[in-house]
Amino acid sequence: MKEINYNSLSIREKVERQKEIIRVFLRLGFFAFGGPAAHIAMMEGEIINKRKWINHDKFMDLIGATNLIPGPNSTEIA
Repeated sequence: MKEINYNSLSIREKVERQKEIIRVFLRLGFFAFGGPAAHIAMMEGEIINKRKWINHDKFMDLIGATNLIPGPNSTEIA
């Protein structure tokens, strides 16, 4: 997976990326019924499998870190 330097993007590219992030998380918020477990499963499908924004190991590290913080894990991961 090739990492992209966010600072090297044009303003238009940055705005498009931000819009994509907003669309993904709005969709997750509207359609992920079933609590944090459903949110996490949908995030994994969207963020890792479909868009490849991060790899599975990084996602598992995020889940492990959010287990230490009180509150719903899916909200903390987002």
